[in-house]
Amino acid sequence: VSVGVKTVAMSAPSAPALLLVVGAMLPAVSQAFSVAPMLAPRMALASSPVSGAHFGARASVFAPGARAALLRAPVAAARRTVGGAGACGVSMGPEAYVFEGLKRVVSCLPYILPLLDSLAYGRFLFQKMPMMGALFMTPLAPFIAISQSFPMASFVAFLGLFLFVVRNKAIPRFIRFNTMQALLMEIMMIFPQILTSGNMGGIIPFVFTEFISNMTFYAIASIVGYSCWCNLQGELPCKIPVVSTAVFQQIGGGAGFDN
Repeated sequence: VSVGVKTVAMSAPSAPALLLVVGAMLPAVSQAFSVAPMLAPRMALASSPVSGAHFGARASVFAPGARAALLRAPVAAARRTVGGAGACGVSMGPEAYVFEGLKRVVSCLPYILPLLDSLAYGRFLFQKMPMMGALFMTPLAPFIAISQSFPMASFVAFLGLFLFVVRNKAIPRFIRFNTMQALLMEIMMIFPQILTSGNMGGIIPFVFTEFISNMTFYAIASIVGYSCWCNLQGELPCKIPVVSTAVFQQIGGGAGFDN
C-alpha cells in the first residue's frame, strides 16, 4: 500500500493506483469516523480558549450514558460525587462522607417500627424454627423491652415520626421518604391483624390464619431488608409496589427529585 501511495505522489495518477489508494484508506476513514464522536468533546476541550470546566460540563451531557445517568435517583448521583470531584471539579471534604453515612444509617432506623410489630405474625415460624426467632428477637430485644414497658410507645413513635420527620422539610428527603414508607407499612399491617385476631370468631380456619401470619411476616421482613440494603448502598428504595407510590403522593416529587 505504501508503494502505491508513493507512486501516485511521484508520477501521474492512474486508475488502478487511485483504486488501490482509496481501498487502503477506507478502513482508516471508517475507523476515524467511528472514533471521532468520542474524541470530539476532548479535542474541543483541549483547543478551546474558554475554561475547561464549561466545556467539560457541556461534553458530559452528550457523553454516552449521560441521559440514563440523569434519570437515576439523586442519591446515587450524590454517592458518585461525595468525597470526590463534582461536576465543576470541586472536591468535598471528609465531612461529606460522615454526613452521607449518617444519612444512610438514620434512614434505616424507622423500619424498626414495622419490623417490631411483625414479630407477632412470625410466632408460628419461631415455634418451628427457634434459630429464626433468635435471629430476629436478639437485635430487637431493647426495643421489645421498651414496648412492653410502655404499651403506647409504638403509637407515640408513629405520631412523632410523622409530625416531626415526614412533615419537616428541613430534614433530607431521603430520610423523610424512608420514614413515610415505614409508617405506611405499619398501617398496612392492620389488615392481616383483623384476619388473624381470634380467627374472626371461628369463621377462618386455623390453617388459613397461620398462612396469613407467615406471609405477613415474610413480606415485612423482605421489604425491610430490601429498604435497608438500598439505603446502605445510597439508593432510594422506591421499587415497592403500591407503597412507594403512596409515599411519593405524601411527600411529593419522584425518584428524580431531591432537596
